[in-house]
Amino acid sequence: MAHEEEDSSVTRVLLVRHAQSQASVRKVIAGSRTCAGLTELGRTQAALLAARLEAEQLPLNSLLTSPVRRARETADVLAGVLSLGPPTVEPEVRELDFGAADGLSIDAYERAHGAFDMIAHPERPFAPDGESWSRFRLRAGRVMADLLSRHRGETVLVVCHAGLIVAVMSALLDTVPPVLFTDSTPGPTSISELAHDESGWTMLRFDDTKHIDEAK
Repeated sequence: MAHEEEDSSVTRVLLVRHAQSQASVRKVIAGSRTCAGLTELGRTQAALLAARLEAEQLPLNSLLTSPVRRARETADVLAGVLSLGPPTVEPEVRELDFGAADGLSIDAYERAHGAFDMIAHPERPFAPDGESWSRFRLRAGRVMADLLSRHRGETVLVVCHAGLIVAVMSALLDTVPPVLFTDSTPGPTSISELAHDESGWTMLRFDDTKHIDEAK
C-alpha cells in the first residue's frame, strides 16, 4: 500500500500502540527481555487495525517497529496486509527501559521500589539500571527528529508503546494525557498521528481506536 506523498512539505508519523499483550493481562512489567508477546485477543485487534488501514488507503511509505516482542508481533500482522514489506526494527522506539524491574509483577515492583511518579520525580530511574522520565522524554524527542530527517515528506507507521507515545507528546508538544501510563490510554492498537510542516509539529489525532470500538 505504498503511495507517493501528495504534499512533500508535510511529514506524518502514525504512532500505533501494540495490541493487547500477555504482560498486560498478567499485570507484569515486561521489557525487551521478558515480553511474551500478544494474546489471541491482541492478534484480533491487530487484524482489525490492519483492515482499517488497508480500507482507508493511507499513503504509507514505511512500517517501523519497536524491538519488543509485543510490538514486533503487531507489526508482523500489519505487514501481512499492507504492501510495505517486512517491518524495520527501530531500537529507539522501545518502551521505557525498566531496568531491574523487567519481568516483575506490578505488585512486586511496588513492594520493591515503591510508587513511581514521573512528573514529581522526573530524574528518578524506574528501577536500578532503568530509565528516568527525563531520559525517556529526551529519547522520544530524538526519535522524532531522526524520523523527520530520514522520512521527510513521507507518511510513516510506527508500532510502539503507550509510554513512547506519551513521551513524544511531552517532548514535542509539552502536553500529556490527564492520567499517565494506564493500560487503556492510549489503548491497544490506537493511532496517534502527528504531522510536521514549516510551523513545526502538531497532533492530528490521539488514541484513535475506531476500529476496536466498531467491532464491539
